[in-house]
Amino acid sequence: MQQLDLCSGVGAGFPLAGIMLKQFKLWGVAETDEYCSNILNLRFPNTRNYGDVQGITGRTSNYWFDRLKRDGIITASPPCQPFTIQGLRLGAADLRDCFPFITAAIAEYQPRFFAIENVPGLLNCRFKPGTNTFYFAWLLNQFSECGYDVEWLTVSSGMLGSPFRRERLLLVGFSRRIKFKEQPQSWAGQVRSAVEEERNFTQGASLQPGISREQFQSAYWLDRPTGRQIGIGVSSGNGVVRNRRAALGNALDWKVASIGLRRILYLNSIAR
Repeated sequence: MQQLDLCSGVGAGFPLAGIMLKQFKLWGVAETDEYCSNILNLRFPNTRNYGDVQGITGRTSNYWFDRLKRDGIITASPPCQPFTIQGLRLGAADLRDCFPFITAAIAEYQPRFFAIENVPGLLNCRFKPGTNTFYFAWLLNQFSECGYDVEWLTVSSGMLGSPFRRERLLLVGFSRRIKFKEQPQSWAGQVRSAVEEERNFTQGASLQPGISREQFQSAYWLDRPTGRQIGIGVSSGNGVVRNRRAALGNALDWKVASIGLRRILYLNSIAR
């Protein structure tokens, strides 16, 4: 399947997961940060970086964008700062909110599927401070108007054997053009199977949450032998180190990303 990734960071989430699953062709990313863009160029030298996600629409004559409707997906990891419980939670009033540009791309290019991740705080963040509308309800309405049904759930990296406990909200959308040969199985059931496989693989590593919900929004490294939690901050006098830490703090665990991509592969397998 053809994959276009938006708000890509260093490509550690959906782009890497697509490569690991060996069933996706990453032909485009969109990232403006200089440090992250350099890493993307090193990791995916033959993949075009389209830069600012605000300018990702209006390319319908492009061969790859045309293919999205036939056999493609859009993946995205928009900034979480507008929604995280550790921030001001300005929602749509935050200039870093990239969801409108992502939904615009989905509306224009009509991919068969999309997968998006963010913090669980997106579920209960107001559209704007002082309003009664929730941002997530607005977002679902946007997807519905674009012609998509959406599934969502939260997954912790720690559930999948990673050395840090980080919970993310995953959304998978599928076009209403798609008709299924059978009733899709529960996504939650698929995740339980993936967790069980990882539990067997890690052989004894603890898969319990381990830290509080408030800490899920940050990257916390867990030293498994001692159980000591090491917070990953961004304070450093060295610019390279600071950039690396910031990129790590924003990165999506590829194993979590693969949960979304595996769901897409399953849905595609039962589509007519």
